[in-house]
Amino acid sequence: MPVRLYLGIHDHFPARRSEWVLAGIMVAWGCILIGPAPTFAGNPAWAQMAAMMKESTWGWFAIAIGVFRLLALVVNGTFSGTWYGRWSPHVRALASFLSCFLWLQITFGLLASDAATTGLAVYPGLLVLDAMNIVAATKDAASMDRVVADGSP
Repeated sequence: MPVRLYLGIHDHFPARRSEWVLAGIMVAWGCILIGPAPTFAGNPAWAQMAAMMKESTWGWFAIAIGVFRLLALVVNGTFSGTWYGRWSPHVRALASFLSCFLWLQITFGLLASDAATTGLAVYPGLLVLDAMNIVAATKDAASMDRVVADGSP
């Protein structure tokens, strides 16, 4: 099993590189928010997000999306020939969509805050990368759907 996991991830990593990195960023971002030091408190750049939900809620939401996405990537690469592997491109598209939702919330929150922040140079870029990942995953899902419809293995 460890060899299968390694090979599954290794063989698909180049094509899914940005998905892996963005999932890692999502988990790390969430961990920072649930950490002991407050991130939103007193920072006008995060006031909009703090008004919507507690910092820890955003953190757990981000961790859940990131872990969900990492699991989808492991299944996609390692267990692609199984009955549940057939759905992994669909799940990857969903995970990218959920990530886009969070990146969009962050971007809008920073824009609405009128605070000078370097986050406006980063989060819109993450949003664009994940939007591109949605397109790639939906193309993979469409290909998988065609293969299944044609009755091919």
